[in-house]
Amino acid sequence: MTLAWTQQASGDSGVRHLVQCPGDSEAGIKTGLEAALEKAVALLDTNVGDDARYLLCGWDDAAAVLTIVVSDDSKTVDAPEQVQCQFENRDSAVDVDLVQFLIRDYLTTCTAFLGWSLLAAFHEGDRQRSRLL
Repeated sequence: MTLAWTQQASGDSGVRHLVQCPGDSEAGIKTGLEAALEKAVALLDTNVGDDARYLLCGWDDAAAVLTIVVSDDSKTVDAPEQVQCQFENRDSAVDVDLVQFLIRDYLTTCTAFLGWSLLAAFHEGDRQRSRLL
């Protein structure tokens, strides 16, 4: 499946890379999550600076949106480029545990990500309560 990425200005000098994916099946969710993670990993050269510590994956269950950013120790200062994937017509059987599992599964086998000294974390809105993947 070919996904159409768009870009929006975000903050002072940031860019948000956006994609919309079908969410009507587990396979569609997996494809969208993997595309978003692949995009985020491709942006690590741009996003990782001296203060980078986390690759934060934030899941908004009500909106069915995954947002991925590189952030600092405090989880308050983000790198300039972020990735966001919105799922349309999400299957109600897809829950937060499955999303978290699919993200962890992808990142633990992604050699491009493993080459960076970043911690992968997952949250559902409150970054300070994020869980390491």
